[in-house]
Formats: sequence, C-alpha cells, structure tokens
Amino acid sequence: MGKAEGKRVLLAWERGAGFGHTTQLARIGRRLAAEGAEVCAAVPHRALSTPLEAAGIPLRDAPPWPAPPPRPDDHLPAGATFTDGLAAAGLREPACIRSVLQGWRAVLDEMRPDLVICNYAPLAGLAARGRARVMHLGTGYYTPPDGLEAMPLLQAMPLRHSDAEILAALNTALEAESLPALARIGALFAGDDTFLSTFVLLDPYADHRQRDADGPLFEEPPLPRRAQAHGIFAYLHADVVTRPGVHAALCRLGTDLDLRTDLDAPALLAPLAAAGVRLHLAPLRVAPMIAGARLVLHQGSAGMAADAIAAGVPQFAICDHLEHYLNASAVEGAGLGRMASLRDPAAGLDAGRVRAAMADPDLAFMAEAAGRIHRQLLADWPLDHLTRRCLALL
Repeated sequence: MGKAEGKRVLLAWERGAGFGHTTQLARIGRRLAAEGAEVCAAVPHRALSTPLEAAGIPLRDAPPWPAPPPRPDDHLPAGATFTDGLAAAGLREPACIRSVLQGWRAVLDEMRPDLVICNYAPLAGLAARGRARVMHLGTGYYTPPDGLEAMPLLQAMPLRHSDAEILAALNTALEAESLPALARIGALFAGDDTFLSTFVLLDPYADHRQRDADGPLFEEPPLPRRAQAHGIFAYLHADVVTRPGVHAALCRLGTDLDLRTDLDAPALLAPLAAAGVRLHLAPLRVAPMIAGARLVLHQGSAGMAADAIAAGVPQFAICDHLEHYLNASAVEGAGLGRMASLRDPAAGLDAGRVRAAMADPDLAFMAEAAGRIHRQLLADWPLDHLTRRCLALL
C-alpha cells in the first residue's frame, strides 16, 4: 500500500495565468497519486490545465473572484505591493472575499480533503484552516512570507490599497464566515508548511524569509550547456509572439532561432517559417533544447528563468507584467542575461540586442558558473523533498 492510501488531496489554484501553476501542481499530484492518494484539482482556467489532465488528475472549477465595486481611481495601476494588485482584483471588498470563501468551503464540504496544496490560492488556504492541512506551494513572487507585518514595495509607484485596508476587509469577511481573524497581512499566506519552488536568486522576498527557497520542481535533472551549443531557443506564449514588434524581431532572428509557442495562426506562423525559424508547436522536452542553445529567449517566467540558470545558459527576457519584470531584473542584475520591457504596448524586441547577448562572452562565463552552483543546490531533489513534506502532512 502507498503511504497516502485512503487520503484525499485537493490541488487548489485561484489567481494568475500560464502553465506554470498547473505544471507544478501536476508534478506533485502525480507523485501523491502514486502513493495512493485520491487527488483532485480545482482550477480557474481549463484551457491551461492540460498538464493536470495529462497526469490523470480530475478537474473542477475553482470559485471565481468577483470584481469589486468600482472606485474613481480604478483607471490607475495597482501593484506597488503584491496585495495591492490582489486588492484591485477583489481583496479590498468583504463581499467578494466572502463569495470566494464560500465557494471553497463548498468544495471542501464535498471533497473532504486531508491536504490542500495551494498554488497562488490564498483564499483557499484560509477556507481550509482547521478543516485540512495546508501546503502553500509556489514561486517567491506569489508566496510571500507569512510573518510579514507589512508588504514590501515591489515597484516604484503609488500604493492604492494599504495593508490596513486589505486586512480590515479580510477580517470583516472572515468574521462573517465564522473563521478566525488574521493578526497581520502576511498571515494571508500562512499554512502548515510552505514550499518555495524557485531559486533564491528569483525570490523577491529573500531578505524577508527565515529560510531559503527550496528549489524549482524540475521533472528531470537540468542538462549543462553543450560545448557545441548554437543559436537561440525561445519559449514564448502566443500573446507575446503576436505583438507586431516581437513578431518582426523573431523573423529577423531567422535561422538562429528555435521557437516553442502555442500560437495557432497560420498567417503569422508562415512568415516565421519562411524566415528560417524552426517552429515547435507541440510540447517538447525543454532541458535538451536549452542545453543545445547559446541563449534562451523567454518572457520572464520563473520556470524558464530557473531552467536557464540551472543549465548555465545566458538568457534574454522580454516582460510586460510585474512578476516577469522582477525575475528578469534579478537575472540581469546577477550578470546572467539581458532584459527588455514590453510594458509600453508599442514596445518591441530588438533582434540586434538579442544577437549581441548570444555572442557576449561575459554573459556566457557568468551563466556557466551560475549553472554549476545551482545544479549543486539540487542535490536534495526538490520534487522528492516536496513529496516527503506532503506525505508528512498526510
């Protein structure tokens, strides 16, 4: 019998987009199912849940976050702190919070899990307190330390929602649902355990934590860059490839480029193929592609940044939202790559800068050294480590 025989595990995902969330949950879900657990996932985006489906994990819909009543300043961006952005999405309004809590409590009533693994799902964690063990799993950005008395600023912009306002809204909703109040803003991310699935370099809260990040949930060991590596491996979502300024630059990179994308638009794929870009439209093993490249081009995701760091390959990140910008800034600051911001809708990608990064010997030297160091950090394989800690909670 497996160590989790007869136990139930709920994989909970609330906010964010991209395949990173479902990929991480699928990897630990598959491990726990192999140990005999009954595993189910609640997700907000079925279209991004193919990793869970491929792992044979049943899906259900996560409770949606209703939009809060509008305010006069809603035209201004919110994101000075992590919770500032969440507040604009509904965390400032007790009625919105209650709706999500009630949705999660209905899921918990039906499934009765022994363990809830929360990936960017703070309200699922609150709803599960006292009813199941809670593991918070995620990258540094969306898994802040639970001991924070105040959320640190992540970018230089006006703060629209204070910690006090957000905490008051949370506690009003929790009291109405007969749930324990939170003593501090960081407690929104508290659980029985927390697993930071990234490298310390990519954790924007590293200076605020009592322990270092645990490491990325790679499915296979990273491969060091091959001696005869050449060209550029790009991993870009369709919405990035379709931007005119990006698409034109990818065409200019031509025969230097292998592009993995989920773009399904023949009119845009044809010019890329005609320029000599090697297109990869189906899922593939990323590790060999990175190891065979002199540069990795991506949009600043924590997963691709960690892949390139571990392989010792320089990277070029193009980003247009905060988490990706923080990852790219950390990589560039460590001398492991270059970055460009796409926050301006008219911004594009400079193919010349990309080629210059590919040919930069200093970037190659620093990335190779970082790769050796970070591969050593994986001696206690993170996915094995996470599996042991989840089984201990069960």
